[in-house]
Parts: sequence; C-alpha cells; structure tokens
Amino acid sequence: MDWIAEFFDDVYLDFMQYYRGEEASRQEALFIQKALGISPGKRVLDVACGHGRHMAHMPRDSVVGIDVNIRYLKYAKRFGDVVAGDVRNPPFRRGAFHGAYIMHSTLGMFGPEADLEILTWLSGIIKPGGRLLVDVANKAKIEDIYAALGETWNFWISAGPYRVLSMAHYNPLHSKIREVRQIYKAGKYLGERVLELTLYGLGELRIMLSTVGFVVEAAYGDFTGEEYRRGSDRLIVVAVKTSGVSKALEEAVKWTK
Repeated sequence: MDWIAEFFDDVYLDFMQYYRGEEASRQEALFIQKALGISPGKRVLDVACGHGRHMAHMPRDSVVGIDVNIRYLKYAKRFGDVVAGDVRNPPFRRGAFHGAYIMHSTLGMFGPEADLEILTWLSGIIKPGGRLLVDVANKAKIEDIYAALGETWNFWISAGPYRVLSMAHYNPLHSKIREVRQIYKAGKYLGERVLELTLYGLGELRIMLSTVGFVVEAAYGDFTGEEYRRGSDRLIVVAVKTSGVSKALEEAVKWTK
C-alpha cells in the first residue's frame, strides 16, 4: 500500500481544493445528509475523512471522522471529532453509529479481501436500521471505455491552476485500473503519482453488502440524486443495515483462523 501514502500528500490536498472545492463538497455533503437521514442526536462515521471536506458542511457534532493520515486530520478536526486509525479495523464499539459514508473510491483502494473486511467492520458499528453510503467509480462506464479504446488510454484533468495528464491502464480480469498521473501546476511540473483501484459494479456491491447484513436501498449516478445509469460517472449506493454477517462468512472466517 505504499502508493497510498505517496499519493495522498500535500500536492493532492491542494489539488482537491480546486478539483472538488467548496461548492462540490457542500453539494455532496447535503446529498449524504439526506441519504443517511442525519438529524440532531444521530451520529455517523466519515470513513477515510481526509481533510474533512464533507465534515465541513455537516451539522455540528453529527459526524466523527477516521483516517490514517495525521496531516489531513489536523484540518478535519476543525469540523468535528476525529480519530487516527485504520479504516480496515476501526476502533469503535458495536452499534456506535446510526450510519456511515465512504467516499471517492476509498472502497477499492485496498483490494477485494480488505474491502470486504471494511464492510464487515462497518456492519458491526452501524445500528440496525442505520444506513451506509458507498461512492465508487462506475465500473460499467470504465469497461465501456476499455472496449472502445483498449487497455490503455490518456486523458487530461484540469482544476484551477492544475493540469494533470493521466495514463490509465485497465485489467478486466481483476477489475483493476491503474493511473499514472503527471502533475503540473501553473505550468510547473510537480512530479508523478500513481493511483490503483479495484472497481465494483452494482451487482458486485449488492452481493458484498448483503454478505455483511445490508440491503441496497437505492443507487445513484451523481450527487444531484440522478438515477444510476451505465454511463454515469459515479456509482453511489445507499444500503440499510438489517442484520449481522451471513453464516457463510462466519464459517469462512473460522476456517481461516
């Protein structure tokens, strides 16, 4: 996971102020509030909260953030309680939260086994009837790009003074995309960063979530509330916690011990 520590640095933090700035972050936060039913007295978890760009627009004392990046947490703690910890093993008691959200393809950064582990822990700390929102890149759209352009393609990302040339490589066998980004700010070259993600389709997410006690309630294609479609940029799933992990998963865990 060395690429994660290298990718989420001060350059990324500055880039995000332009790429997903105040207006976009506020819109996303309002969507999350509505989807999770955040109201006074309810506490939700911001999984991999980063610098707190969503916490900044949430009702005060409604959100707890967790992230492993201490530098980013220094910013996030301005907006609420934060915890330094690994999202694959959050240090919270069972049923501690009324809901949670995990944004911007955090689910996908660690690989299928660890991603299921994250969902399992979230199932434990969310109360029955609580909601989980998962935001990931839309696998269907990326596979359509792959079908049209082949396994490798280039594209530019523009945000404020930043211009980023990204070379994307998609491996359909493992549903994994790897981006090598060449980053420029105001014409100055800042270096190369690498991003690697495992992609999940709606059906795959539904199976993963049902395995750990969630039922998918809705799927959206963006944060305006538009219905999910194959050509949507994002896949945003809202699921309701109904029970604990399945017996099959419990037996699998026992078998591996």
